[in-house]
Amino acid sequence: MMFDGGAAPLQTAAASRALAEAASTTTSPPVREASIGFAGDVRIHSDAWNTAAVAGGFEFSPMLAGITPRLANVDLAICHLDVTLARPSETVSGYPRFGAPRELARDLVEAGFDGCSVAGDHALDFGEAGVVATLDGMDAAGLGHVGTARTAEERQPAIYDASGIRIAHLSYTSGALGRPAGQDWLVDEIDPAQILADAHAARAGGAELVVVSLHWGDQYVHDVVAEQQAVADALAADAGAVDVVVGHHAHVVQPISKVGGMWVVWGMGNLLTDRPPSCCTTDTADGVIVTVTIGDAAPGGPVGVTGIEFTPTWNERETFRVLPAEATLAAQADSALTDALEASVERTSRHILSAGAADLGVTRSP
Repeated sequence: MMFDGGAAPLQTAAASRALAEAASTTTSPPVREASIGFAGDVRIHSDAWNTAAVAGGFEFSPMLAGITPRLANVDLAICHLDVTLARPSETVSGYPRFGAPRELARDLVEAGFDGCSVAGDHALDFGEAGVVATLDGMDAAGLGHVGTARTAEERQPAIYDASGIRIAHLSYTSGALGRPAGQDWLVDEIDPAQILADAHAARAGGAELVVVSLHWGDQYVHDVVAEQQAVADALAADAGAVDVVVGHHAHVVQPISKVGGMWVVWGMGNLLTDRPPSCCTTDTADGVIVTVTIGDAAPGGPVGVTGIEFTPTWNERETFRVLPAEATLAAQADSALTDALEASVERTSRHILSAGAADLGVTRSP
């Protein structure tokens, strides 16, 4: 599926190449700039949807309202949907098989997201029917998606237009459970050779920047593990194929660094979840919105990353509100909340910068 800002389909690759060839005979385009906001995992259980329950359905918008101003300041906003969506007639469910209310997709769009990566270890919790239900629900909400597919033909990158820059988004996972034999297209598995082939195909189709979402790493581990490093090394070895990797699945914040010329946001923690400290570590409430600024190096030149900022977020356990930590600190006076937010900002900043990101110019959003 190909998306223009997560809503309408773009032209075919052939048509795009024809337009590019026609444009090359005219004057060089001006320098362009755009921003992409990436967020952590959306993975909800019963506590969250019980809180969101309203007459006739579910309403998650109050949980996401706090980050809407931040998402409004980027040209493209991408999340990671770490659950499948239930059909309207189905009962919602949590671990070990996730079937979240389909209103979640609607409310992610309302919050400002244009699309989500959906390749994850629970993408096949309900087999092919779950993949179809999830993508149908996202399509109905106008939320872009990549990483799973209803058919082999649908297995395509998501293509977005951000201020005139064509961005390809790819998504892969390790350890998807329950894959039916002969239906490899249902969810994309991490395979560096396949990822690179897909990246080159996206560029051949007109993409100017390639972003890869990877569901990888060890849960609740802040450090980059050997398997993550090996995949990143393999991707970076093909210089220029992939511009940015963004990571999910650890459910805690991991560093930002570069591998060769490729930026890697190793793990963004949780955006919206409802696992309490009694279940999981306190820092599973921490998350981050990473804003990547991109642009032309020169008029008519290649598109690259020109800056990276991070905005710490905190998922309040009583209400499940996703709070931009520092903006919330500046606007309220509750001492208990202040202590929690300050601790979250400290943890997130420490982990994001732990691999030398500050020396690379990565900054915390003002």
